[in-house]
Amino acid sequence: MHKFLILAACLLLGACASNPQTTYQQDVKAGKSPMAKSALEAIHNTQAIPLPLNPGLLAPQWPISADEPRLDFGSSISNYRIFSLQLKKGERYTLNVHSLCNAPCMGVSKYALKPRAMLLDAYGAVIADRPSRAEAVVGQISLSWNGEAAEDGTYYLLVAADNDDIGETIVIDDVWVNNSPLMAVKVGMQSSPFGKISAFSSTHKD
Repeated sequence: MHKFLILAACLLLGACASNPQTTYQQDVKAGKSPMAKSALEAIHNTQAIPLPLNPGLLAPQWPISADEPRLDFGSSISNYRIFSLQLKKGERYTLNVHSLCNAPCMGVSKYALKPRAMLLDAYGAVIADRPSRAEAVVGQISLSWNGEAAEDGTYYLLVAADNDDIGETIVIDDVWVNNSPLMAVKVGMQSSPFGKISAFSSTHKD
């Protein structure tokens, strides 16, 4: 009974969750996975996953953990995943990234990976890094990017953890539409260096 009460209090207060700052220092900064210093190096350091197209409610999920390669953003270091997609010149696209609340997702303190994503060309040049839309519902953060391919080729979607404000309440404040910033979206979860994400695309032509 005593152990049950401790567990219940732990879940209620979020006290059982590992400290995100400690996890970042021990498992990310001091991690053993390959470290990239540029986006192009990040592409070459891992096997790209073909980006699913219109998966509906059955979008695959992937963990971002200490096992994934790392990228040094300068302000922080992050583990990441790389997805690939083929686009034709003039083809419009919508890229979607969802980040799920970390289990058990109960109590006052809930944690999730704050996504930091960018669309890259085959040479590692950044095509887009500011989302066009951001939404937060219970247990999930959703970001999307809309655009049009400048030329035929293979493009890469890099999805990493935004570790600039580890342990703090997640705020998505870099959403831009028509070159204008939108109001920041505050999420009822705190930033964790690790989590589970889904990523997929929607392409269409006029």
